[in-house]
Amino acid sequence: MLDLVKKSIYLGLGAVTVTREKVENLVDELIEKGQLKQEQKATTVQDIMKKVEKEEQAVINRIKTAVEKAIKELGLPTKQDIEDLKKKLEKIEKLLESKS
Repeated sequence: MLDLVKKSIYLGLGAVTVTREKVENLVDELIEKGQLKQEQKATTVQDIMKKVEKEEQAVINRIKTAVEKAIKELGLPTKQDIEDLKKKLEKIEKLLESKS
């Protein structure tokens, strides 16, 4: 039964950013409805928060991958590309300064 309740909550939360307070309120509602025991509140809240954090990280990773792919496809320079160019310019500047 508890697994079913947790899965329902997980599905209801989705990948939306959720505060601990909101999760606790949801769990309190389940306790009031008799679907969860008071003793299970702390572990249930903790389990849900872990799942939410995991989902948030998965969304962030998907967005990061999509942005990196778009940057490559558009041929835009990355931060690393710019840093590499700066280093090359510094070397050229030093070389030119030493020749003057």
